[in-house]
Amino acid sequence: GHMASGSKKQVIKVYSEDETSRALDVPSDITARDVCQLLILKNHYIDDHSWTLFEHLPHIGVERTIEDHELVIEVLSNWGIEEENKLYFRKNYAKYEFFKNPMYFFPEHMVSFATETNGEISPTQILQMFLSSSTYPEIHGFLHAKEQGKKSWKKIYFFLRRSGLYFSTKGTSAAPRHLQFFSEFGNSDIYVSLAGKKKHGAPTNYGFCFKPNKAGGPRDLKMLCAEEEQSRTCWVTAIRLLKYGMQLYQNYMHPYQG
Repeated sequence: GHMASGSKKQVIKVYSEDETSRALDVPSDITARDVCQLLILKNHYIDDHSWTLFEHLPHIGVERTIEDHELVIEVLSNWGIEEENKLYFRKNYAKYEFFKNPMYFFPEHMVSFATETNGEISPTQILQMFLSSSTYPEIHGFLHAKEQGKKSWKKIYFFLRRSGLYFSTKGTSAAPRHLQFFSEFGNSDIYVSLAGKKKHGAPTNYGFCFKPNKAGGPRDLKMLCAEEEQSRTCWVTAIRLLKYGMQLYQNYMHPYQG
């Protein structure tokens, strides 16, 4: 007879930091968190909530945290046949760090608010705004962007809003007529660059990029580069929060609820 879709099994291969790998026979609806739980049990590790699954794309030199709730088979289905992509299982202490210490993640000069606020806004309030569906803080600042199909990088002023990432065609102007759309994040994932200077001629080592979910070549990447680590972390965190919203908070609060 016909098997229920959830019970179809598939073999996935997961690498550890020492490059040893383990094949796992998993149901097609397994989440990243469940894969981590499985490996914690098999390896007799202590679970400190920091074990994480990473998606590693060596041909473009980028990787990303697979969020706890994501379906692993769905992630794999976006891989091209010829790509030597890997799943890595390792600790990521910073995965939910912004919920505990938001002040390190959202520097004042990079955040402004749509609504006029009286006085100071606490980092906790910033988080609440990201998680609410109506308000949002705007993240803004200079980034280097790689022109698609070209080798050159350009320093431009970016604005992150609910609807996507925009840049200004006129200095730091946020006037609607100067704002140009750069990327959405609903149908793409954000990756951190591992070898930006070497691989893409990036001006700094703090690169990140948007990659459309559907398999595409390096031409489809939208590559960016921040001046320093904190700036990159702020952009990437803000985009994760806008993309997943309340789901991220639930992942953080209830590690063991399916």
